[in-house]
Amino acid sequence: MDKQVFKERVAHFVSQRVRDEGTINAMMDMELVAADYESKTVVLSFPVKDWQMNPAGNLHGGMIATALDITMGCVSYVIQDVVFTPTIQMAVNYVGGVSSGDTLIVEGICDHDGSRMSQTRAIARSKNSGKVVATANGSYIMNTK
Repeated sequence: MDKQVFKERVAHFVSQRVRDEGTINAMMDMELVAADYESKTVVLSFPVKDWQMNPAGNLHGGMIATALDITMGCVSYVIQDVVFTPTIQMAVNYVGGVSSGDTLIVEGICDHDGSRMSQTRAIARSKNSGKVVATANGSYIMNTK
């Protein structure tokens, strides 16, 4: 795969996820920040909204996990010519909170892209403070059909 195809696949992934109104992917309102073919990374941003808050006033852990999963799934999808990359394993470590009005910046890195499975990791940071909010690792099936 060349760099241009990689960039096209990244743009396609994001546009497909945000267009389906009423889905969790669309509700997360993600935007592409950066993508790099050589380092196998994708960076997405997710605005933190009032409806996503937990009772303590921070972004709900499920929303953080969703952003991490979307980003790791994206980098798995774009690195090869696959049709779909379902999550088969994901572990999340929560480090800190993030408030409404902030933006969650998630960097996804593909450490291994095999013919059947990818191994990824991600780091979520607060845009306002730069502090790490959560980290994750995940495995994704590389479906070609």
